[in-house]
Amino acid sequence: MLRTLFSILGVMFAALLVFSASFLGNVAADLDRRSADYEALAVDVTRELARTWKLADIREHYVADARDELLPVFDADLGDLKPLGPLLHTDNVRIETRWSRDLWQNVTSAGGAAERISDLINRAVKVSFVGKFAGGVADVTAELKREGGRMKLWRLRIESREKPKPEDSPGRRVISHA
Repeated sequence: MLRTLFSILGVMFAALLVFSASFLGNVAADLDRRSADYEALAVDVTRELARTWKLADIREHYVADARDELLPVFDADLGDLKPLGPLLHTDNVRIETRWSRDLWQNVTSAGGAAERISDLINRAVKVSFVGKFAGGVADVTAELKREGGRMKLWRLRIESREKPKPEDSPGRRVISHA
């Protein structure tokens, strides 16, 4: 009786492992198959933002959580990036998903592995590229997540490689007084 119970539990555990591996493999294959779509989304959102450099222009591309977090600054002007001008073209596009082998080699804890699996299931993707703008070059990183069956923007980071001109830089600024 006990032997039969453990046999049944062993078969159920093996079936669970096979199902989980199959599911995660299908998700990873889907991410890989759609990598060109993710690249196009990241570039299109950056191009749309670079027209006026206002976050309000790309509000609908953000996932709901990020939109709520950015609500106070949506109407702000991105004056520091305005000198870059519109996006002309992109180079060195890299797409990272949480299932890539290199990222799994750096996992040192069960919590880290659980976070990677969660990002894989939620189809988190990071798209990085060098953007050639009319006024210079910038490194762009867009993190995408799935919401409502579509990929949307979670984070967007644009770091200009151009140094501000000395006359444009106000020097030392006091941000707050104690």
